[in-house]
Amino acid sequence: MRDESTVVEYGDTLTDDDAPRVEDRERRRRPYVVTAAAVAVAAVLIGIAFAARPTYRQADPEPTIGFRQPSYAVDGPAPSRYKLGSTVILLRGEIAVTSAQLDPNHLTVLTVRVEPDDVAIEPCLPNTIVRILSQDGGSVRIAAYRYGIAPDQNEGHQCANRGPAPTMLRLDLGAPLGNRTVYAGTTGEHVVLKGRDCLRPAGSFAARCR
Repeated sequence: MRDESTVVEYGDTLTDDDAPRVEDRERRRRPYVVTAAAVAVAAVLIGIAFAARPTYRQADPEPTIGFRQPSYAVDGPAPSRYKLGSTVILLRGEIAVTSAQLDPNHLTVLTVRVEPDDVAIEPCLPNTIVRILSQDGGSVRIAAYRYGIAPDQNEGHQCANRGPAPTMLRLDLGAPLGNRTVYAGTTGEHVVLKGRDCLRPAGSFAARCR
């Protein structure tokens, strides 16, 4: 059962000065009202700034051609030595290229003829190589080299593949010869093959030589 005297006593002790006034309640609410208004204004200003920001259109990609330029392979100068197992093979020197022909069945392959080996004191193969010194869209330069076994080596026991030096070798240019000119030797303008006229079939980027 409630104590009525306690309720009355509390009501009697509460004076008008102790009661919260309407002005105080409004004053306490005002900072929150101002803060909410500031946030709303800031959001509007940010939205206007984004709307007014200039836009930059991405540049259109560069047009591309429907084919790639050929990548021309180059061997460079011949190495001064190499090894066959434990056998050291030394470069004897550059030899003459006498002719070059395009393989009719392979537009990138040359059949190269070189001078015979008059010395032939080392029958260890491979002892003759042809290398691509340079090539571009207008010409190809090749050179042939001959090797021999280094002194003080027993060739009979160390050479696994014996035979005479070849006079004809095949060389893959890695790209069609087309109408390019083939030069032989590290220097000079010794032409061993003039490129033939090439036809390009309709709808194809691949050249076919006559």
